[in-house]
Amino acid sequence: MGVVTRTTGQLRQELVRAAATLLERTGAVEAVTLRAVAREAGVSAPAVYGHFADLDALLDAVVDEGFDALRAGVLAAVEPLPDPAERLVAGCRAYVAAGTAAPARYRAMFGPRRGRGGEAFAVLVDGVSACVAAGRSDSTDAAADAALLWTALHGVVTLHADAPDRPDLDRLVRTLVGRLALVPELSGGCA
Repeated sequence: MGVVTRTTGQLRQELVRAAATLLERTGAVEAVTLRAVAREAGVSAPAVYGHFADLDALLDAVVDEGFDALRAGVLAAVEPLPDPAERLVAGCRAYVAAGTAAPARYRAMFGPRRGRGGEAFAVLVDGVSACVAAGRSDSTDAAADAALLWTALHGVVTLHADAPDRPDLDRLVRTLVGRLALVPELSGGCA
């Protein structure tokens, strides 16, 4: 068996991935330790300190990566769609999908570590603003309406994590976008 050589960036990324894996496996930030992360990544415990000053720094990186992945997923979902209202719905669906796919990391992202949440929120504000600019939304305050929508989406993710047999999430998200981003044609009822 040969020796595996990693670049500094590769090992750092492997450590973040290992911490995220442990977080999902255990379901709790408190269960993630530097020693467990090192074991998961296949390195010695002291090797972690070459990349992270302490566990908090590593967990901050996990949260930042979570927000980066959330933002990237939302942007990828909206990119092919020309209609601003459908883009907003697709972005919100991607948000819910990201939160339900990794519920422990999602909880960590909205715990005491805020990371890059502002960048992800800006994408939502831009989506509501695009609907306003296209005459599709009656919003007079895109940031406030985006905050309401974000709060509702957070509730959907949280409720789904606790009871995965919730009603049709796609329809629910579409209705929330319609009602909270003030896009009348999307405001129909939900299950």
